[in-house]
Amino acid sequence: MFPSAKTILLTAASVSLALTHAATADDRGGDKPRANPYVAGDMHNHNTCTDGSVSAGYAIDRSVATGVAAGGGANFDLDWFTLGNHGGAGNRDCRFSDNSANLPGDPTTTWSQTLGQTIDGITITSLKGTPNGTGSSATMWRWQSIKEVEYPIIVNRTPIYNKVLVEGLEWIVPGHEHTDVAVIAGQNPRGHGNADKMAEYEFRFDRADADAVGLLDGENGQVWPGKDNVNNSGTAGHQKAVSGVTWLQTRYPLQSYAIPTHTERAGVFNPTGSNGYNIEHFRDFNNAGPTVAFGIESPGHMAQGSISGGSGSYGTGAVGGGTYGLSGVYTAKVGGLWDGLLGEGRNFFIYVSSDWHNRGAGGARDAFTTSDFIPGEYTKLYVPNSERFRAQSIVDGMRSGNSYSVNADIIGPDLVFRARGRDDDWKTMGETLVVRPGEKITVEMTMTVAAKNNSPYSFNNPLLQQVGIHQPLNKPSLDHVDLITGRIAGVIPPGSPGYAVPNAGGVAGASIVYNPTTTISQQIHANNMRSKRLRDGSTQLTFTTTFTAGATPSYIRARGTNIPVATPNVTDSAGSPLLDVNNALVSCTDPACPTHLAAVNGVKKVTFDVQAYSNVWFYANPIFIRPEGSSKLLVEKNADLARRLAERADNDHDGHGHDHDHDHDRHDHDGRDHDGRDHDRD
Repeated sequence: MFPSAKTILLTAASVSLALTHAATADDRGGDKPRANPYVAGDMHNHNTCTDGSVSAGYAIDRSVATGVAAGGGANFDLDWFTLGNHGGAGNRDCRFSDNSANLPGDPTTTWSQTLGQTIDGITITSLKGTPNGTGSSATMWRWQSIKEVEYPIIVNRTPIYNKVLVEGLEWIVPGHEHTDVAVIAGQNPRGHGNADKMAEYEFRFDRADADAVGLLDGENGQVWPGKDNVNNSGTAGHQKAVSGVTWLQTRYPLQSYAIPTHTERAGVFNPTGSNGYNIEHFRDFNNAGPTVAFGIESPGHMAQGSISGGSGSYGTGAVGGGTYGLSGVYTAKVGGLWDGLLGEGRNFFIYVSSDWHNRGAGGARDAFTTSDFIPGEYTKLYVPNSERFRAQSIVDGMRSGNSYSVNADIIGPDLVFRARGRDDDWKTMGETLVVRPGEKITVEMTMTVAAKNNSPYSFNNPLLQQVGIHQPLNKPSLDHVDLITGRIAGVIPPGSPGYAVPNAGGVAGASIVYNPTTTISQQIHANNMRSKRLRDGSTQLTFTTTFTAGATPSYIRARGTNIPVATPNVTDSAGSPLLDVNNALVSCTDPACPTHLAAVNGVKKVTFDVQAYSNVWFYANPIFIRPEGSSKLLVEKNADLARRLAERADNDHDGHGHDHDHDHDRHDHDGRDHDGRDHDRD
């Protein structure tokens, strides 16, 4: 039973935190249909333009359509979708899937086979830029496939689905591994528009793009001159990466984002190579792009957990030595790197996506996977809904911090996570609550646990059976929510002690604490929440709690899981996730356990997609708390900057007599340049 009151260290002073009401009997009925406050999407996935297994069109179709695909396999009805393919080059015509996807009539096809043919209304007459390979190995530079293949496919699909579709990029970052980027300027699939700005970014800054030519004008002159094709690794590469973020901030401060992804996977930063990220690199990005570089992303590849490693393609050399509750240690560790950045008051938020490539031992239509989930199948990134939802809404929602990340539909699109002081001014994720020291703060959370998820398995969760809980894998459950708090000490300037923090690969990297004030301040069990059974079989859970504000700034964030505290091989005595490779110590003994699971001495283990549906978490971004009369936090200053840029853009449009860009119906785009500048010029 959770105690009725608990003392925590939220700010410089001790504060008390207490539940204001405990569980009540199940309330039933009464729920009326209404628009969900959040909409689900995916910003990181792959197709045959680079190293994915399915065509660009197929990836969109399975992710945003409803029902069952014509050739078989469920569709996942996402509200928005960003094609987030790698940079560099590819030799496959990405209007076709690869043989590995096992889609009859959709075979591996190279550009050498299709030049000059009109397919899906798209004609590619030549491979542009510096020639790269010959015959079936001849590659198309990604800037060309972004501009001439993927974006036209988005234009074709947008009216079919009435969803928001965006052309993005998984940037192969100079000096590092990968970062998700989108530049939505110019993109307007309902009015055709273009993805030229996205293509230009890839050409200029992707370290895998060695093209020295790029787009040519009618007189064969370079449209994008001045590319640095040299400084692509180590410290010099990092400086080029910072230049890339600066380029976005200068030209598209409200129409772009740069979110590093699977940041622990490649180990620690290598000053002479291209590996991972240390905390100073995130600080550099946020400093260079205060309205552009505002977070990090969880690893994806959620079904890759084996007997020797966790999900996300994380091996023993990853920082932390693997994943923790299917997240990297930077976000999963209480007091870890994310808390270090929040401890500066930075606008630095976390996101989740699929990183879809293929289903491993399965084909694209198979219900099981030993590798990745299709976008919307397992991971969902929720951003605020709006009456006229569009591409700008995605970027604005991510930047605001008012977003949350969910695995396996443990909660749905109606999360309420908010706080207020003595007045009625509620603040939600990404916002700052200003209160007097000693003032009582009320925190409220409401969430809905779905009646079912997309798991093909109905046998009981083997991780929970260890502790006597019998819960089918296809029926989500919530055991508890952690409210995690930490103090904010202020921004650390570049060059100051503590700005650059030495790190270590493997499990040694998990021992580093960046914010020692961070703690699980309260753990609320689902049994201590008000429960309401809804007509669709889902369950709405609500709790309210209070604490007393301290004299220094702080933040409070939330996470929830289906796993109880101290579950063997899954969570520690505080309820934090253990290294996921430990899950594979648990056997899957139900007769329905699938044959593709990894086995030890013939005994199936909790691995691959069974692990993913067994060990489930959600993460909500923080609410910041600042004492009245104190200086604004960086998160507030950068939000103010975004507002000023938007106001200036609106004034510029008005002052020059330009027609306003009218909002389209929900699931549409707006391609205007919101900072009011001529972005066709460098």
